[in-house]
Amino acid sequence: MNINVLGASGGLAGVSGSTCLQISDSMLIDAGTGINQLSLAQMQQVRHIFLSHSHSDHICCLPMLLANLFNAVDASQQVTLYGSEHTLAALKTHVFNWVIWPDMTVMPSPEKPLVRLQEITAGTSITIDATVVTPFSTFHTVPTLGFAVGKAQQLSVFVADTGYAQSLVDALNALGPIDDIILECSFPNALEAVAIESRHLTPQLCQRLLSGLTEQPQRIWINHLKPDLAERIQPELAPDWRLLL
Repeated sequence: MNINVLGASGGLAGVSGSTCLQISDSMLIDAGTGINQLSLAQMQQVRHIFLSHSHSDHICCLPMLLANLFNAVDASQQVTLYGSEHTLAALKTHVFNWVIWPDMTVMPSPEKPLVRLQEITAGTSITIDATVVTPFSTFHTVPTLGFAVGKAQQLSVFVADTGYAQSLVDALNALGPIDDIILECSFPNALEAVAIESRHLTPQLCQRLLSGLTEQPQRIWINHLKPDLAERIQPELAPDWRLLL
């Protein structure tokens, strides 16, 4: 897999912390508590952060990460946050509002701020240092993007939070051959009704999604288990699926 999974838990008590993936020294997907796997020096190399959606387990450490970058980034090296229109609006309204956290899109000055917001849309790729990141829409309770990361002739796909939907199957098939896919699996099969209502996956729903793919990924990784349900979920996973905790 051409990405480093720093955090993969669907809750606070997970082994590695909540969602954070490292694409390169300067690039992350999401900023959950898994970011604590990085040292301060490693955090201060980050310049690009792709955000899947606005839920707190995926953005909770973003303000504090940016605080660690405030004195490490000069005016020519802004930190860019990439997200959907909904996600960026949520950050501006609910996080960078001078109540929860200072607005780092205007600090240290409006002319030379630390943070730049870049809206991205499904299907439009971004290329940074020979890495191609392609967002696609998932099926969650708020607008959510998954990311296909193409690097060194490998394609790794992070599906992010989602329920089952044919539109997601179609989006994955449109990416072409997948080397590694990271699927969430938040609930056991017995709680399928809860999973459907909250737009998450169970082992059976993961299998349904995978069965719709025209070509199976070489490796299937499972993440985002709810910590209090992990012991019920794990025996229901297919034996060839690899577990990220």
